[in-house]
Amino acid sequence: MKTQSQINKRLRDYKNGVVDSPYRVKRWTSYDASFGAMEPGAIDVDRSYHAQCADLPTDYILWLTDNKYRAWGNAKDFPNNKFPEGWKIVENKPSTIPKKGWIAVFTSGTYAQYGHIGIVYNGGNTTSFQILEQNWNGWANKKPSLRWDNYYGLTHFIVPPVAKEIEEPKKDVKSAPKQSIKKSSSIKVNTNHIKGWTMTKRGRKPKAVVIHNDAGTMNSKQYYNNLVNADYNRLARGIAHAYADRNGIWEAISEDRIAWHVSDGVQPGSGNFETYGIEVNQSMYVSDKDFLKNEQTALKFAAHKLKKWGLPANRNTVRLHNEFSYTACPHRSAKLHAGIDPTKQAWSKAAQLKLKDYFIKQIRAYMKGDTPKITTVKNKPGSASTPANRRDMNGWKVNKYGTYYKTEHATFTPNTPIKTHYVGPFRSCPVSGVLQPGQTIKYDTVCKQDGHVWISYTAYNGKDVWLAIRTWDKNTDSVGKLWGTIK
Repeated sequence: MKTQSQINKRLRDYKNGVVDSPYRVKRWTSYDASFGAMEPGAIDVDRSYHAQCADLPTDYILWLTDNKYRAWGNAKDFPNNKFPEGWKIVENKPSTIPKKGWIAVFTSGTYAQYGHIGIVYNGGNTTSFQILEQNWNGWANKKPSLRWDNYYGLTHFIVPPVAKEIEEPKKDVKSAPKQSIKKSSSIKVNTNHIKGWTMTKRGRKPKAVVIHNDAGTMNSKQYYNNLVNADYNRLARGIAHAYADRNGIWEAISEDRIAWHVSDGVQPGSGNFETYGIEVNQSMYVSDKDFLKNEQTALKFAAHKLKKWGLPANRNTVRLHNEFSYTACPHRSAKLHAGIDPTKQAWSKAAQLKLKDYFIKQIRAYMKGDTPKITTVKNKPGSASTPANRRDMNGWKVNKYGTYYKTEHATFTPNTPIKTHYVGPFRSCPVSGVLQPGQTIKYDTVCKQDGHVWISYTAYNGKDVWLAIRTWDKNTDSVGKLWGTIK
């Protein structure tokens, strides 16, 4: 369930062609001569008939339900879907004024054969409303765009449930939201292995780990639900030993058995036979920030396995999928840490070793009990979910609000009371509490905005919390004295 502000942002991103979706067209594309070439930003979920009107709400519903429900049918069929609990189908009456984020369905008059569908962008009044839609021109080639509609043929609205916004803390809050740093050191591992097929025993310990990117959208729980009872035909298309994301790990196959994860057979000496495969989940779906968290879970789990087997972390024991077969995997890790996009260009030996060495360094730190510093290449463009439209000389990204930001992992302990805020790095944002002298937090982002340098940490309740740690002069880029210590 999403808040109204999250919904509003999603709709803006659709309109601007930058939505964080695996189904967003990234470059001019055409595979069906019956329609126009799709422009960047168009939504094409089913990869059929180009960017049809139904593709937009299908993607929207997948996002609203965290990829758990996919609508079926033509536009006119959407009201017949059995949506999750809390969703409503309401008839359009003369007195109806829709709200932003509702899904408008046209099924009568000229729309009777297939229907038409879009998302309410501005509820307007009983005479007209503003709709966000695709394929109004019939060529299925444009990104979502806005149009004022007079309700002709509109028979139903699909109303998703909306979560409550973050409430402002009470004025007498004395303490900043606490952070459970120790709790983050443990990894939740589901060891309920696959049941639909018995994999062959290796007969000895693995000789290496292989780090994959899943090129998908599912988390570890969803992989478990999809694969735990899968038959041979499904598993033969590929299955790793483990699936990792920021919330946990599913070990699908025990370490003493062979998995089919690098496509090079099962004979002794092959990658499948000799190695243990770990998938970093959601490489086609989440923001860079969340993907890096997923990646760290996988690397920490790899460190645990290598240490258990008595193996060091080096170029022989930490491997990449593309070392065994021709593939872009691990594509997103390569883009973040090696500066190449293997979906568009061939791997070079230098890029391959650069990524391997980064993984090795991270794994070695975890094997020592340390928390490694996460780094990304400086020339990487921001993702749609972390919009960066320009970059300054020192590698800072700059978003549409004029906030300079970058990833940084360290701890901060104040020497004076500091107000903390929800939402973002502005003193006008809701105050969440006060970080007291001596209270240590572990932060992952630093930025410059509103006359201050800010850091952000994730509280125990899962919310991002922001606090200023020194003054900043935007004109000179000079900073004041630090209000504590960083380690």
